[in-house]
Amino acid sequence: MKTGILLCGCGIGDGSAVEEVMLTYLALDRFRVEYIPLAINENQHDVADHLIETITAEKRNMLTESARIGRGKIADLGQVDCNKLNGLIIPGGMGIYKNLSTYLAEKDKFTVHPAVENVINKLYEQRKPLGGICASSILIARSLYNSCHAEMKVCTCNDAYKELLAGLRAKAINCPAGDVVVDEENKIVTTPAFMVSQNMNEIAAGIDKLVETMVNL
Repeated sequence: MKTGILLCGCGIGDGSAVEEVMLTYLALDRFRVEYIPLAINENQHDVADHLIETITAEKRNMLTESARIGRGKIADLGQVDCNKLNGLIIPGGMGIYKNLSTYLAEKDKFTVHPAVENVINKLYEQRKPLGGICASSILIARSLYNSCHAEMKVCTCNDAYKELLAGLRAKAINCPAGDVVVDEENKIVTTPAFMVSQNMNEIAAGIDKLVETMVNL
């Protein structure tokens, strides 16, 4: 059994935040948790030039781009068997808004990519823990809106997304980068990471706590 790490590209501007992904791998190794990176085999919403911070005309595939940081063992999310996963962690990055959901265009009316929503719901019904880093907590809340058995608790900072999450029957709790919000009843653990801090040591501490808590749920 392995923990899935859901990626959506390589780079904070159009995919997954590389720093959060690396800190997640490090934490999983520290707590001796086997893992497998996962990504959707579709094109990204757009491609960012991270040097000059602009969107280009390029087309890139999420699975191919995620393989850059997939450590040679990435798998297609559409082919994953949830029975072989013991949980899922979703790092942040702009891909949360662009590739894994329609949040960028639709804001509070956003939907989650069907493949992502499907995996989140299957793991939830199997009582396996879900970990959200940075803004990925909104993906979890949206995905479980119609199936969650109790009010969710997820992290935020400075009340970001508070109204959005309330509309999804999720309680947003302000949390520092080095800590986590634990929803024991729903087996959801979240940490704000770059949403609240640029300090890598603080972010690493939060991701360590997220992994450790998921192991013990």
